[in-house]
Amino acid sequence: MRKYIIAMTMALFASFQANASYVQGVTGADMVGISVTVEFANGSSESAIWQAISATAGGAFGASDWALILDGDSFGEYDSVSNTYYGLFNFFNGPFDVVGITLDILSEGFVFDTAFGDASANGSGAGREFVSSDPQATVSYGSLVEDELYGTLDISAFVAAGTGLAFMTDTDAMAQGEVPAPAGLLLVAFGLLALRATRRAK
Repeated sequence: MRKYIIAMTMALFASFQANASYVQGVTGADMVGISVTVEFANGSSESAIWQAISATAGGAFGASDWALILDGDSFGEYDSVSNTYYGLFNFFNGPFDVVGITLDILSEGFVFDTAFGDASANGSGAGREFVSSDPQATVSYGSLVEDELYGTLDISAFVAAGTGLAFMTDTDAMAQGEVPAPAGLLLVAFGLLALRATRRAK
């Protein structure tokens, strides 16, 4: 019985992973509903919800006069002719020093694709490693979905009052109706418990 349950769990987990599909070309306007939290140097924090502001741009706007904005495809690109970056996340700070920025995008059906190029066969296509205008900034990803795909991004960087921070990180959208791997595993667990209860009843 135990071997059967283990085999079933592995098969169902593999099924969730294999069936995952992702949509590339996510713009700032697409990411409506994601959460952005800013941590201030005084130990307090403030959150805001992302909203669309044009056909290609969106942003989160804090009550303390900070803003995080993305215009265009989050994959980003660099035009060497005009020396211009496109697809940058731009953080504009207000009157208080900031030491951290957190983006939580999984709950709205998005993931961070953290590996440059098509690093795996999960259907997410080419991704991008985190790059920032501040060489001292550090980043950590959380809420692993699968392979190189994550649901949260934590940036540790000192952003003085009245200044800003620019960074690139690729985001993909999960196909509509897709169940993130952590949620899928919960469904598997409930199914196995139900199966076990049924067998005991017999």
